[in-house]
Amino acid sequence: MAEDANPNLNLPAVVEEPSVTEPADVPVPEMSAEKRAMAIGIAGWAVPGLGHALQKMWGRAIVVFVTVGILVFAGASMRGNVFTSHGNDAFDTLGFVADLGTGVFYFGAQRLERNGADVSHAGGDYGTRFLATAGVLNLLAALHAYEAARGRKA
Repeated sequence: MAEDANPNLNLPAVVEEPSVTEPADVPVPEMSAEKRAMAIGIAGWAVPGLGHALQKMWGRAIVVFVTVGILVFAGASMRGNVFTSHGNDAFDTLGFVADLGTGVFYFGAQRLERNGADVSHAGGDYGTRFLATAGVLNLLAALHAYEAARGRKA
């Protein structure tokens, strides 16, 4: 018998090759509570309701997503003005900030507004207000998600 054979089974001994050590013992740095809250707030702004969904507040997440989505769709369908960053005055800039508050829905509203805004009729004027309301509502919801992540539930 060979020297490295197992006497009980008459099989050659298994030669173990050196294993590659993985950095499993290295601790993964955890995100601080403030950074996590900030990330949740930004996620809640970018996708309406996502900040609440990340915290498993499913009811609020669905309500925010659906409400902001309906307001954006209604406002863009009514041919409301979707402001751009090329504003002429402070009101255009303020309208852009409010519209940008809808997160990803802002780009959807721009796509729905193919024929341009028509604020000469009451419908277009109301549509502009709906778009701004959707943005401000989403910004408030993102702020709530941020505060809830910090432990300050309202």
